[in-house]
Amino acid sequence: MLASDKNTETYEVLEPTKLSPEEKSEKFRINSEIDILFILRGIMQADSLITLYPDYESDFILTSILAINSDKKEMLIDYGINDKHCQKALHSKELVFVTTQNRVKIEFVCDQIKKIQFNNKDAFLVNIPKMLLRIQRRNHFRITTPIVKPLKCVIPIPGKNAANHKAEVALLDISCGGTAVIDQHPIINFDPGIIYNNCQISLPEIGIITVNIQVKNTYEITLRNGQNCMRAGCQFINLAAGMEAMIQRYIIKQEQNRKMK
Repeated sequence: MLASDKNTETYEVLEPTKLSPEEKSEKFRINSEIDILFILRGIMQADSLITLYPDYESDFILTSILAINSDKKEMLIDYGINDKHCQKALHSKELVFVTTQNRVKIEFVCDQIKKIQFNNKDAFLVNIPKMLLRIQRRNHFRITTPIVKPLKCVIPIPGKNAANHKAEVALLDISCGGTAVIDQHPIINFDPGIIYNNCQISLPEIGIITVNIQVKNTYEITLRNGQNCMRAGCQFINLAAGMEAMIQRYIIKQEQNRKMK
């Protein structure tokens, strides 16, 4: 479906975010080609509307991703309904795209554009961006982990150097901001404030992430099987951008799997 054919009455027109150079270069930046393509394909599959600003100007085009060619590093996007704005886009130096994915604001810039025919209709052909911004300032989107095969966090036991001196705890949920674990290990202490470094979490089909966690709170909960246990909420400390991207890929994949069921 083309953007011009969609119901845009309830669509919130998104504006580019004003970020400091530090935020653009570190906190929100995604450089991995694999992660960028994964996010762009998710936006395309969700048929999400995208606000396009030629050269950061106030005029904008509502568009969407029609197709992605990773080999040629190109993607097709819908041609807007305002030809004046489309002509401005064709003569612009930078194209600023703003949208959302799983409640997270996504921004990227393309610097190549041309008009082509796609399925007998006008379309834009643009380059796949080399960098993408995932801007999540407030609460992180959190997903519950599977019950049958829950994610596990392997925590090195402080003061022990041997490879087998590690504790394994099950995760209840995970987000880019942190995780919640079941606090029932006989050795590991989950008192608020305690920090555990170099913990490892294996994300199926994604890879293993290494994180530092700090315990923020603990309280008793009842699991879905009726069992009572202590839940420890943990925050990731100085999470590397690459690790955050892997968590986001895992969350997106789990959401897609659930929607297919």
